[in-house]
Amino acid sequence: MVTFVGLLTAAASWYTIDHANRMSFAAIAEDAVQRLSDRLDTHMLLINSAEAFFEATGEVPSAEEFKVFVGHLQKSEQFTGVQGIGFARYVRTGPQSDEAISRELERNYGIARAPWPETTEETRTAIVLMEPQSARSLKSLGYDMYSEPVRRAAILSSLAENRLRASGSVRLIQETATDRQAGFVMYTPFFARNSGRILGFVYAPFRIGDLFDSALNRLPALPVHISAWDGEPSDSSLIYESPGKPGTHYGVVEEIKTSLEVAGRTWRLEVHPSDLYSPPSDQTRTFMLMIAAVLLAAALAASSHSQQRTIEVGEALREETERALTEREFLLQEMKHRIKNMIARVLAISRQTARASESLPEFSKSFSARLQAMAASQDLLARTAWQGADLETLLVQELKQLFGDDPIEDKFTGPTVELNETATQAFGLAFHELATNALKYGSARSPGGVLDIAWSIRSQPGKKAELVLTWSERSPEPLDAQDAEVLGGKKGFGTKLLDATIRGELGGSITSVKSDCGIDVTITVPYDRVTSRPKILKTAKR
Repeated sequence: MVTFVGLLTAAASWYTIDHANRMSFAAIAEDAVQRLSDRLDTHMLLINSAEAFFEATGEVPSAEEFKVFVGHLQKSEQFTGVQGIGFARYVRTGPQSDEAISRELERNYGIARAPWPETTEETRTAIVLMEPQSARSLKSLGYDMYSEPVRRAAILSSLAENRLRASGSVRLIQETATDRQAGFVMYTPFFARNSGRILGFVYAPFRIGDLFDSALNRLPALPVHISAWDGEPSDSSLIYESPGKPGTHYGVVEEIKTSLEVAGRTWRLEVHPSDLYSPPSDQTRTFMLMIAAVLLAAALAASSHSQQRTIEVGEALREETERALTEREFLLQEMKHRIKNMIARVLAISRQTARASESLPEFSKSFSARLQAMAASQDLLARTAWQGADLETLLVQELKQLFGDDPIEDKFTGPTVELNETATQAFGLAFHELATNALKYGSARSPGGVLDIAWSIRSQPGKKAELVLTWSERSPEPLDAQDAEVLGGKKGFGTKLLDATIRGELGGSITSVKSDCGIDVTITVPYDRVTSRPKILKTAKR
């Protein structure tokens, strides 16, 4: 009887450990697939950002403007796997359109090249923009993607559905004779603002091997072997396979099959443990327990202890897995929320700047300056893990960005105020607009100008505390009438932006009083809306 109980306990132990091992590897496999999904989502956001830039501009930008935009994307996003972002003209096939594309390539990149290859199709989709520039990207310019059936199917699908769509597996034009990989292309259409006519497609080519490696090889490394097919698994549809062969471990599930949706296409995935995989619990104790149960009935006590220990390990692993999944979901949602908010803010600024600009150079200069102000605020937030930023540090950073180290006499007075994330971004843009106006029309235009900036926490009985900031400019000589009118608050984009940030985002108020030689601007916001530290710290003077 004791032997029977011992054998039964050993069987239960084997089952528990095996189940725990299966759960462990299933969690690892799910993490690997999620990394791929996150990387694809990031790259699709890059394409959507480029499309938003085209829409904000209202037309196909020049090669230089597009280069600057993609350069800004490269500073904050990972480009591994994606070969760049480009634009392909959608035109009817014919000598006139071929000549127009040749002229555009000459104008954009200084190369003399006609659309290629020859085609019998009625339509061409020739590449005219591609960034970042490299020997590989220049090689693809002028290529007619509509001439190739797999790319053509994705282009037509994107045009019909008016959304981002991916192609099947293709050989990229950028590929060289060595280190060849399967690739695919994503397309999204771009239409003329007034007529609604299709002008072309914003697109991005991907090397599938680089895409998988960049997602799977980041720390912590995952001990998995992945095979991927575009559609149903077959020799012809295989698009990726991890180096080496799957590992062999007794008691580990042979494979996990799943799928991944990629812009209208379905990738089938099989995930196996790699040679580096080691099960969290092995079956050695189970075999020893079985032998001990046969040889000695007294091993019942030891087997019970082993079973209890195994159950505890399984429970701990389950709890750890659930915790990790919860944290990952939270971080993913927070990242998506930040990216969406950032894109929405950039789109709003780009549209408003475009309306207020009389030329593309003016738009590019104003838009780039406001993006730099946003980037400076983001940099301060990143240093504190998005907890907040010091008001004085933010102010000094924005003024130095426009004025240099010490261009005018300036005085800062006020207590230490830790701004929260929303207030940091709002005040960063507000300081940028006020400093820009001072540089263009106010005290910073001539030597001897004076800028006094003071802030305080105002508390009144029965009312919530308020942060009050005063921006006072004085010029040595009276301002001319036109500059005084602009500085005094004529409803331009800068004034609208201040309204949106101070009134709309922080629930505050902003007033300005102009004089012959300057202006006084007062910003008042609820203190609890701008800081996560309600305690008032010591006064800072500069």
